[in-house]
Amino acid sequence: MTSPALDAAIQKGRKLIHLYRRGVGGERQNAGRLLLAHLRTHDLTLYDLDPSLPVSQEMAALDSWRETASLMTRLGTTEQDEVLTQLVDAEDLTDAELLKLLDAVDLNKLAEVRADGWAYTHDADPEQYRQAARTIRPADVLAQSGSLARRMQDATVSAHFRLTHPERQIRASGPVQQRFVLGLVRGLTGQPGEVTETGVRAYLDVEQLSRLRALLSQYGGQAEESALRAAENLGRELGQAG
Repeated sequence: MTSPALDAAIQKGRKLIHLYRRGVGGERQNAGRLLLAHLRTHDLTLYDLDPSLPVSQEMAALDSWRETASLMTRLGTTEQDEVLTQLVDAEDLTDAELLKLLDAVDLNKLAEVRADGWAYTHDADPEQYRQAARTIRPADVLAQSGSLARRMQDATVSAHFRLTHPERQIRASGPVQQRFVLGLVRGLTGQPGEVTETGVRAYLDVEQLSRLRALLSQYGGQAEESALRAAENLGRELGQAG
C-alpha cells in the first residue's frame, strides 16, 4: 500500500501530465518544467503516473504518448468494459496490442452489437451476418487490416459471402486462362479466387457462375491473344531499349 503523501504526489503528477498534454506554447512548457521538478522531488517516474509511459523522467516520452497505449493498460481491470468500446475502433494498435485486445474481446458479442450497421452498409440480412460471424476465427480477423472492429466487419463480410455463395471448381487450362478466370471472379464477385492444379477455386452463386462460363466461352480466346500480344510488345520494347 502507498502512503497518503505518495498518493497525493501521484495525483498531482497526473494533473500536471494532463496540463502538459492539453497545453500549448508557454503553458505546455511551464507544465513540463513543473512536472519534471515534481518527479525529481518525489522520486517518481512517468510510469508511476501512467503505466502506458516508460520508467523514466524524460519529458520526451510524453511527446510520443498514445491514448491507445494508455487505454490498453486498463485491460484486466474494473475499467475494462469501459475502455473496450474505444479500443475496438482504435486505428493505431500495434501487433502486440491487437493480440492482447483479441484475447479480451468477445468477437461474437462485438458482431451481435455491430451486425445491424454492417448489414445496412452492404444491404444484407443482419441475422445472416450474425450467423457468418460465428464462423470467424481470430486468424481470420488478423488477416484483415484496420481497427479490430473494421477487421471483424471485413471478416464477417467474407464469411457471409462464403455462406451464400457455394464453392465452385472452374476448369481452366494453362496460366493465361487461369489468370483470366481469376479476373472474371474478382470482377463478378469482388472476392478473390484461388488457382488450383486444374483451374480456379471460387465462390459464386448460380447467376455468377452462369455469367462466368458465358464470358469464358466468348472471350477466352481473346485472353490468349491479348497475352501473346503483350509478350511480343514487351519483347519489342526491351529490344529497342537495348
